[in-house]
Amino acid sequence: MTPRKMMAVVALVAAATTLATTAAHAQTPFALRSVGQRLADGDARMLGRGGWGLAVADSLDPGYKNLASTAWVRQLGLSLTGYGEAGSHSSDQGSRRTYRTYVPDVRVSVPIRKGELAFSAGFKLERGTGWKTKVDSTWTIWEGTDWEETITGNAQFEREGSVFKVPLALAWRPAPAFAGAVALNLERGSLRETLADYFLTPASGTTYLYRSVIASSEDQYSGASTTVAGLFLPRPDLRLGVTWTGSHTVDGHRKTETGGVGGRTYNDFEMKRPAELALGLAAPLGGRWEFGADLRRQDWRKLVAPVTWSAEAGWQDELVDELQFAFGVERRRANIRHGGAANLPLRIGAGWHRWPYRVGGHEIIERSLSVGTGFALKGGNGHLDAALTYGLVGDEADNGVRSRYVRLAVSVTGLEAWW
Repeated sequence: MTPRKMMAVVALVAAATTLATTAAHAQTPFALRSVGQRLADGDARMLGRGGWGLAVADSLDPGYKNLASTAWVRQLGLSLTGYGEAGSHSSDQGSRRTYRTYVPDVRVSVPIRKGELAFSAGFKLERGTGWKTKVDSTWTIWEGTDWEETITGNAQFEREGSVFKVPLALAWRPAPAFAGAVALNLERGSLRETLADYFLTPASGTTYLYRSVIASSEDQYSGASTTVAGLFLPRPDLRLGVTWTGSHTVDGHRKTETGGVGGRTYNDFEMKRPAELALGLAAPLGGRWEFGADLRRQDWRKLVAPVTWSAEAGWQDELVDELQFAFGVERRRANIRHGGAANLPLRIGAGWHRWPYRVGGHEIIERSLSVGTGFALKGGNGHLDAALTYGLVGDEADNGVRSRYVRLAVSVTGLEAWW
């Protein structure tokens, strides 16, 4: 059985699997399929207002979704974002709860010319896959002999992997109302799939006697892409942002192992990922309030993958044009001290996301609502932000599964004058 045929079998297994009512280290079951799940994008400040952040022009808080915004920095900055997510997933077969944590974004920015020219680098985790299915099974051994016996156990499939990039960028602000940036993204990733039988001891029925691996495959990805970005200020209180990442080729190396008559093979392959365009704006609403929105598009129907992927797993047929829309409002932190919580920033937002592939013949739609706030560090040398998001993914009637999640994101940005 080839790895992609194994995936076709597993897709049927996943649809029929009873979702255990125990905690698991996993994502939504939708991440089991195709190109995985896109992780939350942006820092906690952005996530608290729905996810928008392409039109940020703030020397104390560069928006790394648009690397042109780093041209405004005047101090060396380090930003770290992490979040935890609890999910509840239901289908007509049952339900499961999952928990997972990520540190998806780490950035550093260095002003070469303060407020004009800057270098930035970092680590950005983009897509993840984490899911395990388990189906109870029985086997008859020594059939037709005096030692014939029926043993119980389960068949388990596990899919685990991630895709990340290391962006190295240079941003330049040639005029007060415009900045541009170009980034070289070193792209890496891996994906491991394992299908195995677990046999229980006849006496207890709870302790595994041994594990038999039917097949496993492991992919390693390596490539590079280029991103260009721009940030425009047609008026001091109105900002427009744009980023473009061109289509690019990623090299892959696959190791496949099969059980039974043991075998191991190695194959090299190429993927061509589609281009991605993102647009954003931010505008004042009066006082300390402002409104913003982002739109991102990536047409995954243009993915070029090995022929066996589309022929055996049906990936090409289920891919769609991915769209993501985020919007919300933010009340900025007060510069003049008010009473109590009135000093703090307040963020409220919503998001709509069409995933890049179909499940059950229908598109996967994700909707979310977010709130957030933050605190300035002593001396104005950075800030700490937090965001809480509630989201719904998919529809049980259309996709066969529905996921709900609660996400808590925290970001810390530290600033330091270095010359």
